[in-house]
Parts: sequence; structure tokens; C-alpha cells
Amino acid sequence: MGSTLENTLKEDIVKTLSKHINLVKGGNSTYSDSQEFLVWSWAGVNQISVQQASEELSDCGYNVPSGDAVLDRLSKQPYKILEHGFHQVFQDHIDQARKQRLFTHAVVVAIDFTDIEWYGEELPFIVRGKAKKGTDRFIRFATIGIVEDGKRFTLKVLPVTPLSCEEKIVKELLDFVQKFVSIRVVLLDRGFYANEVIQEIKNMGHGFVMPVKKYDKIKEMMETVYTQGPQRYEMSKGTIFTLVVVKDEDSGKLLPYATNLDGIQPTVIHTMYTHRFGIETQYRLKNQFLGRTCSKQYSVRYAFFILAVALYNLWVLLNILERGRQGLEPGKIPIKVDQLKHIFRKIIYRGASV
Repeated sequence: MGSTLENTLKEDIVKTLSKHINLVKGGNSTYSDSQEFLVWSWAGVNQISVQQASEELSDCGYNVPSGDAVLDRLSKQPYKILEHGFHQVFQDHIDQARKQRLFTHAVVVAIDFTDIEWYGEELPFIVRGKAKKGTDRFIRFATIGIVEDGKRFTLKVLPVTPLSCEEKIVKELLDFVQKFVSIRVVLLDRGFYANEVIQEIKNMGHGFVMPVKKYDKIKEMMETVYTQGPQRYEMSKGTIFTLVVVKDEDSGKLLPYATNLDGIQPTVIHTMYTHRFGIETQYRLKNQFLGRTCSKQYSVRYAFFILAVALYNLWVLLNILERGRQGLEPGKIPIKVDQLKHIFRKIIYRGASV
């Protein structure tokens, strides 16, 4: 497995980025995109700053730009350039996975917000949220990913600002994803519980499941719905969904869900929704590829996050390929994250051509 994986990493980490992402160059730029991507990728794999990454690579004999030069160039990149390029990278990974016949059937996808803590001054792209780790200010991204064993790709990332419209975010995410895969059902957390979001998903013809916020009217209905079965529910602005209530086996609490799936038992709806927690696992794994930066430039923050997503997707793809080679079941993970990082470091320390 070692040599095959090394060859794939050499081909994919820097060369795939260079193939799909054409950075805007300054007049004094003397380094190639691949040299910039090497510093950037080294920072992500090792969860360090680009300054430290540049120093370490220089110590290994690589001719790479300084960390400050990388940050300066990233800060000048139009968001759309980075977005388009990375979506091409994502599509490349999906196309390789498709060759393993993983997307012959519709898949379960989940939409979620990812918050990165912000401790600096107020800036236009900073959003407010529930306080954690000593702050209520965050850099926020909306993501959509597949939440099924063996193919847990993140398919698209969108920036979220105080001016963002949730139903438009959901539509853009779903519009993009359905170009590549058939959607079986969309899972969302209760943060998306709103007339406009639910109506947009229904208008697009997708099935969905999300927890319902326990407003007074919902609380009054929960016991009846639990004992008598799912009921039609009309929201304040006229959006209609099916209200389903199940009892949590551990806590004994009643759990209300909104859905438009017909003829499905409440327990199946609940079990289906538990797949959504896979997107939170994806978030924890992506953090293991997130470089460190204190930059106040949004393009830099976006670039660091979306690179982490690309490296995470590469890890998913390599596991798919290795499972196919070994004949393993979809839930097996033959290549751990730490192993992937180790092999990439080994390539660099050997002075491999990347």
C-alpha cells in the first residue's frame, strides 16, 4: 500500500491544485503556483502557519516563497477564483470515486454550518452565534456533504455573512450537488427551521428531515402526534410539512421532526436523521488539515478552510481506492488521517518531486 499511496499523494496534493486553481499573480511574483501550493499544503497537513511551513520546507532544501509572501498573494485572490478552482478539485475527486461505482444510487446529504472562532475586531464577514471557547463571534461557512459510510465527501462550501439568506444558501448548495449525485434526502439541523428554507427545499422537489423548534404550538401537539401518528402542520407563513414525533429510547424525551417524506415510520425518520451526525465527524476531521493563521483577510481564511476540505476529501478518496484494492467493506478505514500525514511528510523529507 505504501508506494502506491505515495505515488497518489505526489500526483494529487500539489499537482491537482495546480491543475485546477490559477492564482492571480502580482507583477513581482517569481514563484509558481505549485511552489505556493506546497507551502500552503504543508501548513494544512501539519496544522501550522504558512510562515513555519515555509521555513521547514526551506530547511529541507525546497525553493519556496516566504510565508508572508504566500499570505500576501492569497489575500489578493478574488473569492470566485478560489471557489471555482476548488470546486474543480472536488469534482476531480468525485469523478475518481465514481469509477468505483459508488454513486449508482441516490445518496443522503446533510447541510450544516461550520463556525471558526474569531477573537479579533468586528469585521463585515463576522457573524454572531452561541458563545463557545470564550467568544460569540465566528467566521461561518455553509457546507453540504454526503453522510453515508464509505463516501463521506464534502461537496461544496459557501461563505456565510450577516447578510446571507439561508434559503438562498440552501438552494445554491443543492443546485450544485445535484449536478453530480442524485439526492435521496436532505438532512438539516434545527438552525434551518424556517418557512422559507422548508418551502425552498419542497419547491426543488427534495425530501428532507430536520428537527422542529419546540414553540408552544409544537409542544401542545407533541404527545398527540406521538400517540396518534404523523400530522400535517402549517407554519406561520403558510409552509406545510408533516410533523413526526418519536421518543428517545435513552432519555424518554419526545423528539419532533419536520419532513415531507410520506409513508415512513417515525422511528425510520429518527434513524435516518442520526446520519446527520456524520457531518460533525467530517468537521472534526477537516480540522486536522486546517493551517493556522491570524489573517484578517477573508480570502485567506476561506482559502485555509477550503484547502482543509480538499485534503479531507482526498483522504476519503484514498480510503475508497484502498478499500477497492483490498476488497474491504464501505465502513472500513484502511488509511488513518495520521498515516496519510506521515506519508506526505515522508515524501517531502525524501525530497520527492511534487
